[in-house]
Order: sequence, then C-alpha cells, then structure tokens
Amino acid sequence: MKNNFIILLLFIVTTNAFGQKNQEEILIASFLELNSKETNDDEVALNQAVQKFDEQLIYTLENYDITSFKTFEKGLDSLYTDFSVKKAETGNFELFTLRNGFDRWNYVLKDKKVVMKALKTFDYFYEIHTLSNDDFLLIKRMDDMSFSCFEAFVYRKNNQNEKSKITFSNHKILSVCSWINIDRTYYETNPTTGNEDLKGGLAHYKPLEIKFDDKRKTISYGFMSQTTRKKITRKAKYRNGSFKIKSYDARTFEE
Repeated sequence: MKNNFIILLLFIVTTNAFGQKNQEEILIASFLELNSKETNDDEVALNQAVQKFDEQLIYTLENYDITSFKTFEKGLDSLYTDFSVKKAETGNFELFTLRNGFDRWNYVLKDKKVVMKALKTFDYFYEIHTLSNDDFLLIKRMDDMSFSCFEAFVYRKNNQNEKSKITFSNHKILSVCSWINIDRTYYETNPTTGNEDLKGGLAHYKPLEIKFDDKRKTISYGFMSQTTRKKITRKAKYRNGSFKIKSYDARTFEE
C-alpha cells in the first residue's frame, strides 16, 4: 500500500514534468524527496531535503490553504502520516503540526506568516492561545510509553523574533507530567493448585492536561494527591505578563 501511493504521487508529480507544476505537486515532490533521504547515510543530502521541504511547507502555509491539498493529505494518510491545523480561539495565531514517523514539524503563524517553528522534534505543538496582540501561550505535548508531559510557554512576537518570557513562578515554563500506563500485575496463590498465579495487568490513565480559559485568561490543571487522595486544582490568571503557578511531575512523588 505504501509503495503504491508513492508511485501514485510520483506519477502525479511527473505528469507535469515538462510543464509548470502547481504548488501542491511541488510540495509532494519535496516530501517524497525527504522520505527517500531519511534512511540515507548522506547527511548533506538529508539536510538539503529537510531545508527544501521546510521552505516549500512555509511557502504553502503562508500563501495557500493547505487543507485544500487533498492529494497531499491522502498521500500522507497512506504513509501513516498526517497533519493538523489549529487556530487560536481569539486573535490571528494559528498552529500547524505535521507528523512523519516519530518526527513532528511544528509551525506557528500570525496573520498567515510563520513566526516560529521547530523541525523534526519528538514533542509537538499542541495548542495555541492569544494573550495579547503580540503575546501568545504555546502548549507542547510529549507522549512516552508510560507517561505524558505537557509544557506551557509564553512568547512575545518582536520583529519576527520570538523570545520565551519568564512567566511561571520564576521559571520559563510550566510543566505537568503524569503516568498514563502503569503495571498493576501481582501474584496470588491459587487455593486449588497452590501455585502463584499472575493477576492484574497494565492500567491505562488519561494524561493530566494543561487547560486554558481564553475568556478569563486563566491557566489550570488538576491532579490527585498521592498522600491525601484528594483532587488538587492549580490555576493562575495572566496578569502583568505573568502566571503564578507551580509545575507538577507525578514521577517525582512531589506535590
């Protein structure tokens, strides 16, 4: 299936080899070139393919509606690859993330211009929220086999240069990590045979997410106390360019 779609995409791209290709065909060609170099030992060729796809992706995001590129989208789907576009609830910020294997290609746009990007990362841009005309809240997510982490950053758009601000209780980020898969197996003596039987299994939990209320400009998250077994909710309002809120990591057993 994967090879068939690659051949199909190559056919679409090469049918106009002697004519002018449209932007979708150019984007497809750069993506196929990138994937052909992923397993190549030639780092120079790979870096050139990364740069080329990055340039074509930025040009597409700034000048076209990428959700209308249906051939590109279907081709990605056949390769177990996809992308998402999320807009801030207010303001003109927009988030684009493309998943290719374990790599994420992340872009932040404002007024259809890319103002921030992170290429080939394991974590990915998850949500974006407008704080002011130039300030935005970016929430990143990272999923591992057993835990999940959300990180929140505040950036200020300043002459196309984005700078992280110290906004979370004297730290640059707010981090919330929680277990999502925990081994709950145990041994129990079988009353009939006297043997030790393995019971239980892998327990699955929803990750603790960082939430943001756009109307109230409030950031929050909640977790279950490991000592009192009561739910603790932490929240903070965006005031004077700052959130006053602590991070949380279930892996450290600290609250």
